[in-house]
Amino acid sequence: MTALSDDALRALMGSDPASGWRAFIDQYTPLIVGLIRRAGLVDRDEVMEVYVRVCEHLSARGFERLKSQDASRGSLGGWLAVIVRHAIVDWVRSRKGRRRLFQAVRGLEPFDRKVFELHYWDDRSPSEIAELLATDTGGQANLSSVFAALDRVHSRLSDRHRAELVALAARSRWPVPLGETDAAERMPDPHADPEATVRGAQLNARFETAIGGLPAGDAAIVRLKYVEGLSNRDIEHALGIAGLTASRIQDILTRLRTALANLGVDAIDAASARVRFLESEQS
Repeated sequence: MTALSDDALRALMGSDPASGWRAFIDQYTPLIVGLIRRAGLVDRDEVMEVYVRVCEHLSARGFERLKSQDASRGSLGGWLAVIVRHAIVDWVRSRKGRRRLFQAVRGLEPFDRKVFELHYWDDRSPSEIAELLATDTGGQANLSSVFAALDRVHSRLSDRHRAELVALAARSRWPVPLGETDAAERMPDPHADPEATVRGAQLNARFETAIGGLPAGDAAIVRLKYVEGLSNRDIEHALGIAGLTASRIQDILTRLRTALANLGVDAIDAASARVRFLESEQS
């Protein structure tokens, strides 16, 4: 299975939505996960939680959102960046009830607690907070009173509190534009073995070739389970399938092993590459 163009994928979604969806999942999962991580999420469980949310959004009502994507408004990749951004914002908001109001902040006056929530949880600027609270306080809230409240809040926060708030803020950052990476990602590792680096790249390229030879649904299962780390249940949910058994997974892995062997990847190579899971029989 070769990568489909945006137009070909749209056509497949129109003629065979189930096959089109699985081809989409296999082809675009790396991009979606990358966009989520670039938005500031680092915890794997949180990344996967947002990933499944994106899949639910795109597959709802018979894949309506994906099938109706307008080609005239840009590429699928650019469109997905917006979809992921919205999913992250919704996810952050859904977690608001689970956010912990620090004990130190609980002891403050109601006005100060509200300023804390608007500033740190909703990412509101002091001027926005003043405007929002002016109505609630009968016009008594102004920019000066908001700054005074922030000063009182800051005086109660410890370094640990600030670290947690920074992590929360990172989760709602706008994703980095496609193609951009941190400078550290662009810099080569001075301690890396050049030959090993080249060999690793070759092995990963062969892995992609081998997985590309699988049916779209099987390729998506391998990628979601062994590359992205989703559970069988989450994979069933993301792909809209039922009964993902150990025997089916083993059948897929057997065919993948054969494809890799035909490409010259042996067990020693597999042990040093991203395909090391092929050595085991666990599902």
